[in-house]
Amino acid sequence: MSSKQSYTRKKEIPAFFGEPLLTGVKHGVDHTTFDPECAELLYKHPHGEIWIGDSITWLKSLPEQSVDLIFADPPYNIKKAEWDNFESQQDYVEWSMSWIEPASKVLKQTGTLYICGFSEILADLKAPSMKYFKSCRWIVWNYKNKANLGKDWGRSHESILLFRKSKDFTFNVDAIRIPYSKHTLKYPAHPQALTSQYGNGKNHVWQPNPKGAKPQDVIEVPTTCNGMHEKTPHPTQKPEELLRKIILSSSSIGDTVLDPFLGSGTTAVTAEQLKRKWIGCDTNKEYLEWAMKRIELVEDWEIEKWIKYDFENMRRRNSIKECDEDETTEDRQNGDGQG
Repeated sequence: MSSKQSYTRKKEIPAFFGEPLLTGVKHGVDHTTFDPECAELLYKHPHGEIWIGDSITWLKSLPEQSVDLIFADPPYNIKKAEWDNFESQQDYVEWSMSWIEPASKVLKQTGTLYICGFSEILADLKAPSMKYFKSCRWIVWNYKNKANLGKDWGRSHESILLFRKSKDFTFNVDAIRIPYSKHTLKYPAHPQALTSQYGNGKNHVWQPNPKGAKPQDVIEVPTTCNGMHEKTPHPTQKPEELLRKIILSSSSIGDTVLDPFLGSGTTAVTAEQLKRKWIGCDTNKEYLEWAMKRIELVEDWEIEKWIKYDFENMRRRNSIKECDEDETTEDRQNGDGQG
């Protein structure tokens, strides 16, 4: 079987005599009596639940210290959609703290919270959030496939705040290793200088890790775009590859992953792929319909296969980038493109 065939993604839910074979059960919500300020169970799956309603109310209803990992992709306060409008940045910060506080209580002492956003927005959340956490890291999600149509600097990244409640946290580095660059592999084994921080005053020979390079805090993953298997009409959908990195790094098999702004379901989908439990909530029923369908379409692959799937995609992107860099270097040596 070829590599391409082995990574074929499911497009249709299996059916039996015309009836879809569903793993989860959808619960009816009476919209004539439904209170959007509350939350009701919409979908029950052997490995998770989807709720519809107010995320803050829902978070406050959950047991304390019951979740291992939270990934939150909240409104950015950039007027992206009708749910992304706030009177001011101060109002946005106050609203953010109203969900971050209950989220911290739901999180276990060993747990981690990731929050997505633009740097200029997240900068105002770090300080007030630290009253609930022990440490914070700043992760950059870098992408190069997004159009820059505005009149300002083109945007090629979003930021992710990583909050931890204690020094005892999960970080599975081997699960998220990345391909080495062609330059690094050109010299696969070489001694470190005695003055190097890696040499540590001793004769040390560096060799590449067979699983790949240790990832850094700039994650290079393309945004979702038309033609991708996972793409939905959601205006701010995050790529599955990005979520798989986060879930693999900061949780273990059987852990519970929570998303208070579930949207089209990428967090639940990738948690299901990686054998984690999951729970999520959102106010938008249409988004959640997309999420439920995506969960039903999850392939029953081993975790190692998902890791290899992403690794091979990274390797392919890197090879294209390195070819472009080689061509640029050759053009410069030949005196082309100097203007």
